[in-house]
Amino acid sequence: MLDVVGRVEIEFGGSLGRLVAEGQNFVLDVDEPSVLTGVVELGSLRSLAAALSETGFTLQVRSGDRQLLLAGHEAKTGILGRLLRLPRVQLDSRFALQSVLGRNNPRP
Repeated sequence: MLDVVGRVEIEFGGSLGRLVAEGQNFVLDVDEPSVLTGVVELGSLRSLAAALSETGFTLQVRSGDRQLLLAGHEAKTGILGRLLRLPRVQLDSRFALQSVLGRNNPRP
């Protein structure tokens, strides 16, 4: 299995984020979760989660100690993921309402 190691700082519309990769886990920590509002498209998230799961990788998106989203191999699909037809995605309910269901997204 492939292991990945790295660290990148990313700017999201004036807010910072850090992407850290270690082994099969990627962690994106954003300072301000609201910068992701309307950015995550359901189809893209579905494809990303499937690709991550098939290759044994997991992506965690968080803001400080709060997990916003977990996608890929280690994700357990919850009620929101089932309703939105997002297998291998765990969503924080507040994040889902603000970002995944943002006004720029069509209905699933």
